[in-house]
Amino acid sequence: MKYFEDLESVLNSELFEQLQSKKETDRVLKSTKIEQMIYEDLYTDNLTLKECEDSGKKQLDSFGSLINDVFQSIYGITPKYNDDAELSFNARTINTEILKKLMKDDKYSAIKSVCEGKELPSLSATEEFSDSICQNLNEFMENISGGKGRTDVLDRLENDRQELIKSLSELIHRRNEKSQPNSETIDKKIIQTANRIISKQEQKDGYEHIIKENIRRYGKNLCKAVENAANKALDKAKETENIMLAWGNGESEMRKNELNIEILQHCAKSEKLKNIAKSLGRYRELITVKRVSGYKYGSGEKYDIEYGNSISKTLTSDLALLSEKETLPLFIRKYQKKQLRKYRKREPEHKDRGDVIVCVDESGSTTGADNEYAMAITMLLGELCRINKTNFAVIHFSSSTVKTDCFYSKDELDRKKLISCAETFLGGGTNFENPLNEAMRLAQIEEFKKADIVFITDGKCDISDAFCKTFTEFKAKSEIKLIGILLDAKSSFEFSLQRFADKIFRTSELDKDAIAEKIIDERI
Repeated sequence: MKYFEDLESVLNSELFEQLQSKKETDRVLKSTKIEQMIYEDLYTDNLTLKECEDSGKKQLDSFGSLINDVFQSIYGITPKYNDDAELSFNARTINTEILKKLMKDDKYSAIKSVCEGKELPSLSATEEFSDSICQNLNEFMENISGGKGRTDVLDRLENDRQELIKSLSELIHRRNEKSQPNSETIDKKIIQTANRIISKQEQKDGYEHIIKENIRRYGKNLCKAVENAANKALDKAKETENIMLAWGNGESEMRKNELNIEILQHCAKSEKLKNIAKSLGRYRELITVKRVSGYKYGSGEKYDIEYGNSISKTLTSDLALLSEKETLPLFIRKYQKKQLRKYRKREPEHKDRGDVIVCVDESGSTTGADNEYAMAITMLLGELCRINKTNFAVIHFSSSTVKTDCFYSKDELDRKKLISCAETFLGGGTNFENPLNEAMRLAQIEEFKKADIVFITDGKCDISDAFCKTFTEFKAKSEIKLIGILLDAKSSFEFSLQRFADKIFRTSELDKDAIAEKIIDERI
């Protein structure tokens, strides 16, 4: 860069464009006002993100904005970049490099498919990705900064340059005052200050070049760190999505609210609930697909326009208001007043299905995967009863213990009670007669007179001939059917369900998901 030798060259230089310094941003990606409001709401009271940001900022001042951009990249529809000229050096080099590596990663499209438009999965993925990057940030910053661990030198050089630009502005202002004496002295100071600005800029450019070269040099290390973080983010996003699908209220946006946060916090402490959710989440999605195919007027036929504020269902003509600054306030007003247009669709016709009593074997032999699958099927039946507006009961049994949970169609579903029911495990031995006696008792009260009984067990038990006769007579009189689900995939013993069951599904003969699908088909 050429230094100045006279005042005229200073006055005709590009330095005057720098007299009013441009405001730089650490945000690499653009967010709409609504998207930013959603992020800020999720960020509020989130200790995990705040601790991660505080830790990351010790090495990288722009780490907080990086967290925001990671959320934007997976939650928003299409990432849009701010102009490079508007970005701070850290944002332009380090943040952008991390984000571009994330978006080029093989797992990115999978993360997007889970998170796009869904608040809580996006938040979980952002937490996991940011925490993983933060753990590797110290080593990366040490490498690119030549052992200093930070890019503070750039900040100091930029601050010095800005102070010199301010001094240059003051000197030129003094020179322009007609009454100002010693103009030659001021002219020399102007030239000296201008040359010092150039010197600072050269130092800054040189240090920036070193950092950029080091980023390229250690790019493979960063790539591995991003890949590892993306893997963790995808797993966490899927886990959160499964939990919301399994235990949430079915809302597609999976918003942050008191109940959903409580469910996530509760499930975080229970491996059993998380494992149940892996299956139950899929089954609830399958219910949705099959219900759509059962529309009387065609598969989700659109027949009218209605209004609301569900972004995912809004017509594209209204979403187009987001594309221009002039029309954005109109979109926000429509969103706030629930005046966004969406299609109204025909309601599905449900087949007339009755109440359900589920007997779940919770003996010690079912511990682990068998019990988790049994409870996923149990909760699936509960969801089908909720949809069909019928009553639902769960009889937990082992050798001498029976515990009954009832859920009535007239009552609002208590999700906390449902989760507590799913967590129940009695342990001990096995006795079939106790739960069947309890099922007969329930079937005699008004709410369960037309109930079907589903009996889930690993089959390691039997019933007496006398009881078998009594139960067979009860079924014939009450016209109740019993469906058995035998968890015998790893066994080859003679089983006793055939003595009292009308139909039996065996995991040794059918895939577990296939059994779930058959149950759905029969009750949707």
